Amino acid sequence: MNHKYFQPIFWSLTIFLSSCNYQQLTQNLPEMLNLKQIYISISNAAVPQDINQLEQSVFAQINQYRKSQSLPPLQWDNTIAQQAKIHAQQMANGETTFSHDGFQQRVEIIKQKIPYGGGAENIAQNMGYSNPGEVAVEGWIKSPGHHQNIVGDYDLTGIGIAQNSQGTYYLNQLFIKTRASLNININQLEKSVFAQINQYRKSQSLPPLKWDNTIAQQAKIHAQQMANGETTFSHDGFQQRVEIVKQKIPYQGAGENIANNLGYNNPGEVAVEGWIKSPGHHQNIVGNYDLTGIGIAQNSEGTYYLNQLFIKTR
Repeated sequence: MNHKYFQPIFWSLTIFLSSCNYQQLTQNLPEMLNLKQIYISISNAAVPQDINQLEQSVFAQINQYRKSQSLPPLQWDNTIAQQAKIHAQQMANGETTFSHDGFQQRVEIIKQKIPYGGGAENIAQNMGYSNPGEVAVEGWIKSPGHHQNIVGDYDLTGIGIAQNSQGTYYLNQLFIKTRASLNININQLEKSVFAQINQYRKSQSLPPLKWDNTIAQQAKIHAQQMANGETTFSHDGFQQRVEIVKQKIPYQGAGENIANNLGYNNPGEVAVEGWIKSPGHHQNIVGNYDLTGIGIAQNSEGTYYLNQLFIKTR
């Protein structure tokens, strides 16, 4: 009985230049953090700016760019803006370096008021420009890491800006994906995975699997148990699941694929693509089964847990 599983195995806090993204599990080998800084300075005298107006100007520019990319606007949130402002002020005062230090703590504070599924951060500093907000936004848009955050699947934001005694502006924009926005309709997601599996089977000249609610219920229970931490990310209890299925569906063979991932707009596609590339999972997908059921659950951090059970009836 073959019940293989797929697990993206490392956490990547992606920081490119001065962007920071706290949400993505990826595949293959661990990736080193790449932290660099952008410092823009010219000798012209800095023009004083009203900080509140400057923050709102950056907010408007970001949403204008998102609109140009056919993306919905971000909503301003004062709780998020407060955390962005504190970090900008700390950088300006020299209490911390120009970096993402404390990013995780900032999103954890936000989490106390806003349940979130993902967070990211862009920072910038510049001196001597009459339009420091525009300079920062233009630089972010041109930088792949920052750009990824700007066009990411977030719905809330807050921007904090501070200026030090030498006239350097420090800008911090935090992006938050609320749990509601991240929580894709689970039933639709399960059906999407089902369709993708059958589409792949069709490409391999195999008959489609049929959905069965009894099987799906057992897959769902195990996915929820993994999401809740009641069991590890594993095939623990697989035999019991198929025995329960057996009470209603006489079977002669069974298989199971599981996956988890975090921070993707398309968690189902990510899981299916990973399964197809993995020999053990692929064997189940193209196996001599005729019924299936898929269960998906999400934990409080936004991680999706997916379970697909395959059954060969007698």
